[in-house]
Amino acid sequence: MPNPLWTYDRKAAKGLPGIVGVDEAGRGCLAGPVVAGATLLPSGFFSKASNRRKCAEVNDSKQLDQAKREKLYEILESLMEAGELWFATGEASVAEIESENIVGGTCLAMGRAMDALAELSGELWKPRAKDEVAEGLFATEEGASEPPWLVLVDGRPMKRLPYLHEGLVKGDTLSLSVAMASIAAKVVRDRLMARMAERYTEYDFASNKGYGAPKHLRALRELGPTPDHRPRFLRKILGEPEDLPENPPQTLLSFD
Repeated sequence: MPNPLWTYDRKAAKGLPGIVGVDEAGRGCLAGPVVAGATLLPSGFFSKASNRRKCAEVNDSKQLDQAKREKLYEILESLMEAGELWFATGEASVAEIESENIVGGTCLAMGRAMDALAELSGELWKPRAKDEVAEGLFATEEGASEPPWLVLVDGRPMKRLPYLHEGLVKGDTLSLSVAMASIAAKVVRDRLMARMAERYTEYDFASNKGYGAPKHLRALRELGPTPDHRPRFLRKILGEPEDLPENPPQTLLSFD
């Protein structure tokens, strides 16, 4: 029996050039960047039984353990090497999250993932700016609109994402392309946090990936934040700078 996510996208992409799915990882973390993934599935992808078999276990990354995500990430890489699909990731830094807030940072990461995806695919697909579409700048010489790709972003539509897209609530549990994007974003971000854990051993980033697990929160209260923590997210937990430990061993971020 085909993966229901495969079936959803196969039907959604019918009559279209293909489908693009976008999702993020790390939006609710206390530390580290937010990472977005974007996956491009041409309509021909769904015509091959071998692709269907390889996608049998693709699901929302949150429903998979780390070993399964890594295995599926390798499958995505092999499918891209074969020219069956393309995927890319983008990120927004802690400084950008502080400046733009997490919604703005997420949109930055998604836009960067979509830009990278267009480049990787040889511009088989290119993201369409909302304002250009509204002005009709994508009409062909004959006056007909170009065939649209379906672009799905997990959750509700993102007003600050400048590219044309549709929101799909719980999209990572419904759409194959969105679930693939969630896996790509999660694996890439987890690897970033594992490297961060080597620099800041007390915070257990390798295990908690920046979420507010007990050991992470205890280290925050005892040692203060690292330069890779998000000030906006810590105010409710740690209060203002004067409430933090004196002379913490880690360099504190600015709360200004």
